[in-house]
Amino acid sequence: MLSFTLNAQTEVTFFVEDIPEGTENVGIRGNTAPLSWESSAVLQPSGTGYSIQLTFPQSGADLEYKFVLFERDNDVIWENTPNRSLKLPATGELITVNAKWNREQVLDISKLEPIPPELLLEDYKLVETLVLDLHPGTYRYKSKSEIQAALDRLKGAFSEPQTHQQAYLAVSRMMATLQCDHTKAGFNNQTPIINSIIHYQPDKLPFTFRWFGDEMILKENASQQNELQRGTEIVAINGIPVGDIKREMLPYIGADGATDKNREYKMEINGYDFRYNAFDIFFPLLYPIENNQVQLEIRQPGETDTKAITVTTLTREDRSALLASRYPDFPETRDEMWSFEILPGEIAKLTLNSFGLMGWKAMTIDYKAFLDAAFSEIRNSGISNLIIDIRENNGGNDEMAIELFEYLARTMPAYDREGRTRYKSFPESLKSHIRTWGDNPWYYELKPKTAMTEEGYYIFEEEGNRKKSKKPIYEGNTYLLTSPANTSLAFYTALRFKTQNLGVMIGGETGGNLNDINGGQIIFLTLPHSQIEIDSPVMGGFSREPQPNTGVMPDIVVPIKKEDLQQGRDVVLEQALALIQKR
Repeated sequence: MLSFTLNAQTEVTFFVEDIPEGTENVGIRGNTAPLSWESSAVLQPSGTGYSIQLTFPQSGADLEYKFVLFERDNDVIWENTPNRSLKLPATGELITVNAKWNREQVLDISKLEPIPPELLLEDYKLVETLVLDLHPGTYRYKSKSEIQAALDRLKGAFSEPQTHQQAYLAVSRMMATLQCDHTKAGFNNQTPIINSIIHYQPDKLPFTFRWFGDEMILKENASQQNELQRGTEIVAINGIPVGDIKREMLPYIGADGATDKNREYKMEINGYDFRYNAFDIFFPLLYPIENNQVQLEIRQPGETDTKAITVTTLTREDRSALLASRYPDFPETRDEMWSFEILPGEIAKLTLNSFGLMGWKAMTIDYKAFLDAAFSEIRNSGISNLIIDIRENNGGNDEMAIELFEYLARTMPAYDREGRTRYKSFPESLKSHIRTWGDNPWYYELKPKTAMTEEGYYIFEEEGNRKKSKKPIYEGNTYLLTSPANTSLAFYTALRFKTQNLGVMIGGETGGNLNDINGGQIIFLTLPHSQIEIDSPVMGGFSREPQPNTGVMPDIVVPIKKEDLQQGRDVVLEQALALIQKR
């Protein structure tokens, strides 16, 4: 929120609230004097927060800044958000900026102007370079003519003025063509403009749901409409059949190869505050919402007739808070995605639904101590059956899966795979527009073991951890529960479990792909004019021999029906327990 009063000089009052308890000092740092990135201007307690008034002699500057917490000024805690920004007026004014700690700045998107085609075409050239000269999986699933047709479609769109919303859709469709789970107009690493459009508007449906074919079946209700009970079928939204919405959205959803069940999973809403759902992003872009309301046509369980109701849309944050207040088991943090319990019959159940240690709303759990305590209890209690549930795990940090397998297998398997890139020297035109984790851009100049192959790849030796585990290995029966949500590291977890024959895999086909996936080092390319950030890997893993174009298939596939959701049944877990009973 900004308020302006004419004055002789540019004075800005910064106010921030929601400061964590126990904080000693609150400061602000920035790129324009009197602020700097090296030292903090200290805010003073003010009402429900902290404030400071600063005079900026350089009017017209583009100010970037962040709030910090500290005891000593050389050891600060930064906000885990993009830099905040403020255009200082060219004439003297008095400005008040109200903010909340660690909450990204929300911009007024109603004031965004369409982007001119001459600027969009400069962005297009960067996308073209990324796709044709760098991305390792450009031709993994698509022919050159198919890729060129997708690029031509993007260029055609960018030859006309585009809103930021239209540009985001066009880029998303282009990147989804590559059929790579790690390649997309990003959800997690966007610029403030795009984040304000796709994440922070009150345009999210006030419920969670799952797809069963073309049927959208409600799970949890955050609206004020009591008719929306678990198992209710959403037949249409604003008069549009939900099956049509699903088909319209599908071309914008990336996944590895032909794993369409994973695409379907991404078009569901789970409502977690710490995860972004593609449906939340693309539905308001494809079907703009007016006055924060949508009309639903619904059919309640056991009924044939439908009825119309109107619901108010919400922000992601408000929806998550409402769901957490109404449903005691609804997770509020990633840490709550891990649990350990002993079920009746002396069966251990280890739920590991995230491997996310880095970035936005990361896990804070001491995962090594957690796993050590769980396996110690299993060992000391003589438990002979262990269920490991990763059905909501989308991947994350390798070290977490490595630590898990220290208790399950003595050695690492040998995979018949190789690493590939499509470049040796990183394209110069992209360098000034990318960022990534780490300070060493090792990927700028690569040293492949071969010359370029006829297929246009450079080959690299795959390095793996071949050390033998020194931990006590669990010798009982192990059951791994999987689903189409399992991509990236979760896919590799399922693949290793099955490759090493560590137990019985039960549930649904995973995401990922048996032909391997693009991943490892991910770069974040920001298009300078549309401000769209694109996630892209620089290297891909490739199976040396062609494999089925699928994820990892369970030993026992368990179909889930809408009636199971309506009745609150976990049929996958039931299958695992029934198998244990037989044994």
